[in-house]
Amino acid sequence: MAQIVGGIGTSHSPMLLNEPDLWRERADQDRTNPELFDESGVLRTFEELGAAASDRFAGELGEELWERRYRACHDSMDRLAREISALDVDAVVVVGDDQGEVFDKSIQPAIGIYWGKDWHTGILENAPAGQFFENVKVGYAMDDVHFFEGAPDLAHDLVTTGVALGFDITSLQEMPPGRGFGHAYGFVIRRLLGERNVPVVPVLLNTYFPPNQPTAARCYDLGRALAEGVRRSGSDRKVVFAASGGLSHFVVNEDLDRAVLEAIVAGDAGYLRSVPQELLQSGSSEIRNWITVAGAMEGRAVTWSEYIPCYRTAAGTGCGMAFLRWE
Repeated sequence: MAQIVGGIGTSHSPMLLNEPDLWRERADQDRTNPELFDESGVLRTFEELGAAASDRFAGELGEELWERRYRACHDSMDRLAREISALDVDAVVVVGDDQGEVFDKSIQPAIGIYWGKDWHTGILENAPAGQFFENVKVGYAMDDVHFFEGAPDLAHDLVTTGVALGFDITSLQEMPPGRGFGHAYGFVIRRLLGERNVPVVPVLLNTYFPPNQPTAARCYDLGRALAEGVRRSGSDRKVVFAASGGLSHFVVNEDLDRAVLEAIVAGDAGYLRSVPQELLQSGSSEIRNWITVAGAMEGRAVTWSEYIPCYRTAAGTGCGMAFLRWE
């Protein structure tokens, strides 16, 4: 019988894959980003955000501060990598979001699980020019097609248990032609698993694209179902769950981030199941991945967590970086 031996949460922002002297390159791209939602979930232009912010974020900028926060993020990721290694796991279930890497506008399932023998990443195309995204391609394992091992026995059991518990799960046993997995999965492997060949089960949530984004309640309950799938599985694996992405971006929302993390630490399912849909848009939608894994980890203590808001412009754009470990 498979068993859950722990869980983690990690941001996977492109900022983590670049030294702070390149963050300004990303900041310049914010000016034309059409997906900037403010702290109340309203879509704004960069200029509107800047006018509303006034000088609120002036103290959050500068390469000396950026360097300290960048190093703090990497210290947390190093700790996660060491602790995963110490668990000697047989499989990692990565709950991430697909952003046009596996699926496209022809089909966009709310929930998918890949249960093939192996899987691969795709190549990141049409990225902005510059060194920033050249580094991102490597860090996401999207500089080329890279193959990784799956855990078909475990993943199959997650699908069948999920369906038995009332979830309409899209089943993927083979890679769609010409497609590949993306940033949410490649980051975890490259940054946290490193050279260790640990089988990975990709769970795909449509966090990003309306109109069929799952609610926070649905995500939390899905996590419960995934944990039950591990318990019912006939495979003999030690399993870690990983939430990949978030927290708030492309506009940092510290109040939301801290409330979500505090609820995870407290085991407050009521709050996590009630996070409003309007706050889970654009990059902040990846908070759904954390809510899902929190459901899977229900009843388990959080051993440590770190929150590091990384602003990159005076308009408040950036990413709320978070790292967390369940026992």
